[in-house]
Amino acid sequence: MLSSPKICLITNRYPAHPDDVASPFVKDFHLGLKKKGVEVFVFTPYYETEKISPDENVIRFKWAGGEKVVGALNLFNPKETFQLFSFLKNGKRQLLERLEEIKPDSCLALWALPSGWFAYLAKKKLGIPYSVWCLGSDIYVWAKKPFLRGIIKKVLKEADFLFADGFDLKEKVEELCGKKCIFLPSMRKLPRTIDQTIGLDKSKTNFLYLGRWEKKKGLDELIKAFALVKKEMAQINLHILGWGDYERGMRKLINQLELKEDIKIVGKVSTSLVVAYLKESDCLMIPSKGDSIPLVFSEALQMRTPLIVTDVGDMGHLVKKFDLGKVVPCEDVQKLACAMKEFIKERKDYSKSIPEVLKFLNIEKAVGDYLETIWRYDRPPSAVGRPPQEIIAKNP
Repeated sequence: MLSSPKICLITNRYPAHPDDVASPFVKDFHLGLKKKGVEVFVFTPYYETEKISPDENVIRFKWAGGEKVVGALNLFNPKETFQLFSFLKNGKRQLLERLEEIKPDSCLALWALPSGWFAYLAKKKLGIPYSVWCLGSDIYVWAKKPFLRGIIKKVLKEADFLFADGFDLKEKVEELCGKKCIFLPSMRKLPRTIDQTIGLDKSKTNFLYLGRWEKKKGLDELIKAFALVKKEMAQINLHILGWGDYERGMRKLINQLELKEDIKIVGKVSTSLVVAYLKESDCLMIPSKGDSIPLVFSEALQMRTPLIVTDVGDMGHLVKKFDLGKVVPCEDVQKLACAMKEFIKERKDYSKSIPEVLKFLNIEKAVGDYLETIWRYDRPPSAVGRPPQEIIAKNP
């Protein structure tokens, strides 16, 4: 085992403060590496935000952007096109300068784009090995675009190791670049005990949505399905937590369906409020049109909250295999409404297999597997081991 290894995490999102919703699992992964005795540096863009907590060895590079995350920039907007070029130019220059100072043993890019591109350029210039941790948008979205597909393939092929935060995603990565990819779960560790309560009306069934407000997340189908259920079952509420570009369209749809009294738009909340909503809600809805294993999936499991999910990525397989809730086809409003009605009528306990699932959706396991892969670390007996292969196999 190497003594005091040094790693640089390259990511386009890193939490600015404890309640920042920007890829919060990256901070947990960072801290997990430090607990293993690894010296960790984080290279990430600076975004304008209400506050930034001091964070040791976190380098926030300056560019022409503001609050908007680089992945959401619109290339048809001249100002945002300029911001993207500023990001790429300044990011590359400042990363190379920092890596020459830090001299890390290895880099880990989160994710294939744009961080993987930076890591690829650093390897070419400085010879520093790198790994890529792929998330769903890398492969399910960006790799389907002709120009970006070529860049992603180059980044993946030149990487020393590849990781993916879903089993289906892992297979897609291997198909794309012809190299082995290892499952590495992304998960935020939530506090189990909090003093905060929100007092949801327990005479009603409280459904919860937690995440970005975008049409690709299936929010429009969820609202329409809720309207259908409401016609037959009056005692229901839907609480929508998050943020995003679909807010105006979402509010317009809610008004059109006359659901303002039944759908509560909450917005961004603190981590403690996320926990409170998960604990007090009856069911978490994940109606996404394209995800692997989103963070909210494991967050719901930590709080023993049942799930209704669309059959995309690995969600449907896991929910069915471990009986965690209900699965519906993607973009099917009628079947989503039926699943909600069945859930209300059944009142079933879906928590029995949750501990088994959390054995492999586990950030400590992710840290151990990453280190074992890049340096063949021998983990102590107390560390979380790999799950039996039959647990995660799609066709055991």
